[in-house]
This record gives sequence, structure tokens and C-alpha cells, in this order.
Amino acid sequence: MTAKGSQVVFQLPAKYNLMLIPLSGNIQTTPLPDILEELRKSKATGTLTIRNSNAVKSIFVKAGEIVFASSTDTNDRLGEILVKCRKLSKENLEHALQLSRKAAGLKKMGAILVENGFLTPKDLFNGLKIQVKDIIFSIFLWPEGEYQFEKNLPGDVIMLQLNIHVLISEIIQRIKQES
Repeated sequence: MTAKGSQVVFQLPAKYNLMLIPLSGNIQTTPLPDILEELRKSKATGTLTIRNSNAVKSIFVKAGEIVFASSTDTNDRLGEILVKCRKLSKENLEHALQLSRKAAGLKKMGAILVENGFLTPKDLFNGLKIQVKDIIFSIFLWPEGEYQFEKNLPGDVIMLQLNIHVLISEIIQRIKQES
């Protein structure tokens, strides 16, 4: 127990998995690095969803580590990122998109790309990591947004395991380079 001004704050051991930040709020008042650090310290498992007027982006966390991210922004699609990284040609992406439409969404884009020889499994894995990092990087650039953390993790999440400290350091370096 510690005294903070006129408030008394109880701090329980980390094993109780309690978060010291609100489960929902605004990233202007509770910055994204603080949210991610609290999720790491509390070894949280669940989905952090951040919304602004243009997109909804989710960061999936298991035992305090980022394992994946998703986005409704078309710029964050795996195929677009692989083309940008020169791991996939635009022609092969178009062909894979046609195959995806034929599969009626029953197959993930990554599986289609590997099965058809457009990408190696290693390039897919690396592309997914770049995608997740790009999604999270883009949230850091948002001037505003509402967040909510829910203690559930979808069953179809790909588990990548990204170290939050390393990721935040990379994002800071990238922001410095791009400004």
C-alpha cells in the first residue's frame, strides 16, 4: 500500500494479473506504449482494439507478449505489404486474390500464397511479422483513437511472439527516421 496525494493505492503482486490502467479509454490520455507495457507487466491475454474514424486495428496479446495484429485498413493487408517488401509480384498477388475469391474466404491469403508457390513458408512468416509491426507502427502515428481491451483471444490467431520492448524501440527508431 502506498499513499499518492490524498489517495491510497493498493498494489497487488503481479501474479494477480490486475491491470493498473483502464480497460478502455482514449490513446490521448493513456498512450499506446503505456497500454502495451501494462499488458506485458500483467501478463495479460486478450485483444486490444483501437478505433479511429478511418480504421479498426487489433493487437492480440498472449501472456503479455504481442502475438499478432489485424486491421481494417486496406494498406495493412498482407498481400500489399509483401508487394511493398518485394517478396511478391503484383501479378502473383492478383492471381492469389482470384483464388481467394474462389475459395470464398475459407482459406487465408498466406496459405494460398504458399500452396501456389508464390511464397516460401519462411517469407510468409517474415511477411506476417512485417505486417504486424506495420499495423502497430501506424497506430503509434494516430493523433487520437479509442481503445478497449477484452480478455479473449480468437482461436485462429497466428502466434508470432514479438517482444514489446524491442518492438517499441524499433517503432521509435522508425519514427525518428521518417520524420
